[in-house]
Amino acid sequence: MKATKYLLMILTVGVLALAGCGKSEKGPPPRQPGRVDLSQLHEQFPNPTPEVSACLDKARFACRYRTFETAQAELDKLAQMPDLTAPQKKALDEAIEQIKAAISAGNSRPTQ
Repeated sequence: MKATKYLLMILTVGVLALAGCGKSEKGPPPRQPGRVDLSQLHEQFPNPTPEVSACLDKARFACRYRTFETAQAELDKLAQMPDLTAPQKKALDEAIEQIKAAISAGNSRPTQ
C-alpha cells in the first residue's frame, strides 16, 4: 500500500515536471497601436549631453502623459542635431514613426 502510494506520487511529480518544461514557440507580443516604446532610443544614447538628455526626458514624459505632439516636437529637435550616429538616427526615426502612429490612432490627450 505504501509502495503504491509513493510510486503514484513520484509518477505524478514526474508528469507535472515534464509538462512544465515545454518550450513555448511564442515570440514577443505585437506592439499595440498607440503605444510608444522609447527603450531603444534610450539605449542608443548611453551618455547623453545635457541638451540631449533634456530632449529625451521631455519626450519620455510627454509619451507617458500622452501628449504626443510635445514628444514629437522634442524628438524633431533631437533629430536636427548634427552629431548623431547612424544607429541613433535609426532609433530616432523609429520613435518618431511610433509617435505619428499614436497621434493618428487618436490616443493623444489634448494639451493644456
